[in-house]
Parts: sequence; C-alpha cells; structure tokens
Amino acid sequence: MRKRIVIIGGGASGLTAAIGGARNGAHVTIVEHMDRVGKKILSTGNGRCNLTNLRMEADCYRCGRKEFPMEVIRGFGVDETLAFFKGLGIEPKDRNGYIYPNSDQASAVLDVLRSEVERLGVAVLLSCRVEKIEPAAGGGHVCYKVYTDQGILDADAVILAAGSKAAPSTGSDGSGYELAGRLGHRVIKPLPALVQLRCQGNLYRQMAGIRTEAGVKLMAAGELLARDRGELQLTDYGLSGIPVFQVSQCDPNK
Repeated sequence: MRKRIVIIGGGASGLTAAIGGARNGAHVTIVEHMDRVGKKILSTGNGRCNLTNLRMEADCYRCGRKEFPMEVIRGFGVDETLAFFKGLGIEPKDRNGYIYPNSDQASAVLDVLRSEVERLGVAVLLSCRVEKIEPAAGGGHVCYKVYTDQGILDADAVILAAGSKAAPSTGSDGSGYELAGRLGHRVIKPLPALVQLRCQGNLYRQMAGIRTEAGVKLMAAGELLARDRGELQLTDYGLSGIPVFQVSQCDPNK
C-alpha cells in the first residue's frame, strides 16, 4: 500500500516536499488555503527568486541550538539544491555567491515546481483550510486525520509547511503555529529575523525603485556593528536589499 502524505502549505517547501514524496512512491496531497500555490515564491529575491547561497556555514545562522542549522543543511545542502532545480530545468546563475535562476524570473521557478507536481500526480486542494490534525491508531501504526473545510484526509504522515507569519497576503499568516501547538509542539513567539531599514525624511520617495551595488554599514555611537555589500534597493520608506537584510540581524548587545 502506498504511503499517504498530507502536506499543509503549498509554498516552496511544501511543493519541494511533495515532489520528493511522490518521487519515492507516496500518494501526496497538498492542502493550500490560498487560491493558488507558490504565491510567495513570486516575490522572493525582488521577483528573481534567490534559490540558495554558496556560503552556508555555521556563522551565517543564529539559533538557540547552534548545531541545528547545519544538521538541516547537511541533509539537503547547496549541491543537492542545485541538482534539484537543474533536474527541473532551471539553470542557476551565481551573483556574488547568491544563486538565482538564469532567467532572473521567480515565475520560472514556480512554473517548473507546479509542472512537476502535476506530472507526478500530486493532489492539490486550493482555498482549503485545515481545522485540526488528530493522531489516530490504524493498522498497527500511528496515522493522522486531517480535518479541513473540504472534508477529512487520512494520512500516514503529515508535513507542516505552512510558513511563518511574515506575509499574510501570500498565505504566510501564522496559522501553522496554532496547528503545531495543538500537536504538542512548543512554539516560541515568532519575531522578524531580517528586516528592511526605515529612514526619516521624504528624500527616499523621490528615489524609490533605484537599485545599485553598494556597501552598507550599521553604526551606533561611532562603533561599527555590522557591514555587508551587495545590491541595495531604495524604497519609499528607506533601504532594502540583501546587504540591508544582512546587517539588520546584528545583535547590538554582543
């Protein structure tokens, strides 16, 4: 009997998990509460989709359990990521260590993910909300019942890929945290890890949309707290882009 996997969330991780499960012979169902899968993919990398980074080492991450990030990365690292997307037809491009599709189009990435999901026969339920998940004994092993507003799904395994609460308009509204909590997981209050920098004055509105290669420094009381270099994006509220996100994670108490 084929293993039944229900994946909650049809974003980048959900679609990738669905492809992996289906390639290994499982019957996979994606439950997505938006009207289409992969909406947030279209906005990643300023619409170009930053697929991965060449440098992924322990000092790149901040975590309460320092070894955890590298445990995850060793399971599916840069080489595996590049091979996965190449296998789907995406030719990667290296831009200062950041990897994008050669087309610079996030839509191309979403297209190949959706095409592979369809080719593999993955079931996709759209505009479908999960109400609760309950473990249930069945056939000598623990399985799950996933209650949705479109019916009940039986599963041998459930993958919770609902995202965070960073972008409600694209589906990441935090609803996954409640589901995880009901299953017994301890949920730490989510806080933004990388943010843009809001600046005072009206000057930025006149320059909104400009992108340029630049160095960014974060100073406090004459002390250099962080620095990075990359594509800087000027917006109507201030500064954005990868180097800004990088310095925004600086901990001033260290």
